[in-house]
Amino acid sequence: MKFKYFLLPTLLGLFSNVANAHLPAGHHKSAKVNTAQSRTVCASSTSQIDQEINNVRARLLGGGDMWWDLSKGSYIVPKANLANGEKEVSAIFAAGVWMGGVDAAGNLKLACQDYRPSDRTDFWPGPLNKQTGTTDQQTCLDWDKHFRVTGDEIRLHLRQLDEGTADPANIPAGVKGWPARGNPFFTEVHHFSLPNTGLASFFDADGDANYNPLNGDFPTIEVYGCPPDRYPDEMIFWIYNDEGSGAVHSRTGGKPMFMEVQVQAFGYKTDDELNDMTFQRFKLINRGSDELDSTFFAIWVDPDLGCFSDDYIGCDSLSDLMYVYNQDAVDGQPGNLCDNGVTTYGDKVPMIGVDFLRGARSSVSFYDWSTGEQIDTLVEVGMTRFAYYNSSGFGGLPQTMDPSLPSEFYNYLTGSWRDGSPFTVGGSGFNLGSNKLAKYAFPSSPNDPNGWSMCTAGLNFGDRRTLQITGPLRLKPGAVNELIIGVPFVADVPHPCPDIEYLLRVDRKAQALFEECFGPTFGPDAPLVEWVELNHEVVAVLTNEYAFSSNNEEEYEMRDFFAPDSIKRSQDPGVRRTANYRFEGYKIYQLVNPG
Repeated sequence: MKFKYFLLPTLLGLFSNVANAHLPAGHHKSAKVNTAQSRTVCASSTSQIDQEINNVRARLLGGGDMWWDLSKGSYIVPKANLANGEKEVSAIFAAGVWMGGVDAAGNLKLACQDYRPSDRTDFWPGPLNKQTGTTDQQTCLDWDKHFRVTGDEIRLHLRQLDEGTADPANIPAGVKGWPARGNPFFTEVHHFSLPNTGLASFFDADGDANYNPLNGDFPTIEVYGCPPDRYPDEMIFWIYNDEGSGAVHSRTGGKPMFMEVQVQAFGYKTDDELNDMTFQRFKLINRGSDELDSTFFAIWVDPDLGCFSDDYIGCDSLSDLMYVYNQDAVDGQPGNLCDNGVTTYGDKVPMIGVDFLRGARSSVSFYDWSTGEQIDTLVEVGMTRFAYYNSSGFGGLPQTMDPSLPSEFYNYLTGSWRDGSPFTVGGSGFNLGSNKLAKYAFPSSPNDPNGWSMCTAGLNFGDRRTLQITGPLRLKPGAVNELIIGVPFVADVPHPCPDIEYLLRVDRKAQALFEECFGPTFGPDAPLVEWVELNHEVVAVLTNEYAFSSNNEEEYEMRDFFAPDSIKRSQDPGVRRTANYRFEGYKIYQLVNPG
């Protein structure tokens, strides 16, 4: 379940002069920020990899941004068959994590990445030193890479262990090179050393706190409060930071937070809606020595659903979901065409969203009247704000356009407009003189004629960016937070002004999978078959007696994510078990002929 705890934000009076905002070449241009640097600093990340185990091909970068290839949108869903002449259509142009807070002296610390041509970046690859909160040029260079492992590799590894055939020569590559603490094969595979600290997560079969595949260890998804043995069909891990060996935050001009970000991107190959989804988990570690107040984290998205100039956006605050849909019934402007040769969805317009499955945790103090003690505790904070702004290339009010100065980035990060004005209910959300404040922009379903959505507001064609915000938080030195997102997608939704229920039905599967700690999504494994030839008959001997099999001893079970909570959370184990799918038997087919 999602629990929300709302804190009263400590807002700073941060105002700025209006400046021209900026987008990359052909679509987005970049702001000019002072890039002067005083010592040997880290270079911007160059690593790129595609997450593509299922019906999504999503480009992942190593510099705090993702879902674009530094020139065009690269969140492709559904995947195109290029060999058959199909054209790729991207549903999202780019995305990343934004963060900012204020130290005890009132200094703004900030790291936000949107677009980074010409080395304009706030993030660099690699971990930070646990003691100093800093890094160096060689560490950034070494860690400018992504680490990928598949579920097939993990299952092969477990089978080899079970059969007693595992040895250093045949450990699957993704398992062998996994960047987990103490991996004895890491240097052999990657040619640099691991730091003696916690990195990528793993199932510790022998309980020695070090990763060694030959001892039964294997890569897993790390989620706070969940079993440590879960793995998907594909998982990609990388690390970045905002210190960069003293490098200047040349995108925002902000001062460093000394934040280390560890990312796991993962997905599932299935025959249902999960096949069109991806997931990401961000582990945020404050390596700095300052306690930061009024801290906000956000998922920033430039959601270009095919054509970038005719998108509408909205949110469902109960589901912590941002979504994007089309302004009219045909994707493109004009018609089914789009500027800069961008491929469109035509008249088969989908909807896509980003679900904030887990927000950060805030340190909260309260007085325990029973003991007379002041107690500090951590409370999970969900999506506490939903904000957006417009591309400067489409005109409009300067207060609603791309940020340029540090204060402008932070204003958006707190759920305010660029100049610090609050969001207010109605129209575009920018209504001078209104006192009807809005935490969430466009919270109503587009097909609700009495709600507040971009449809009912009748806004102009445009190009928008969104911010799903969690905070404010009090961030202590050493604090560890996690943000988890899922990206649901549904194809060919009736437009204009679609019913959000189309997307919510799909999103409920993502939420249920998260609430079940990303448990198994695969069916029972096929048995091993031995054939015994007899007179006028053939006997099939079916065996499922291997620990690696999901159906070992024919005891396969998997939770039905959509079973009622009254069953799944029952105190009676027998009742809870009725929420599971259980193995019943095999079906064997005899073919009529070789054809």
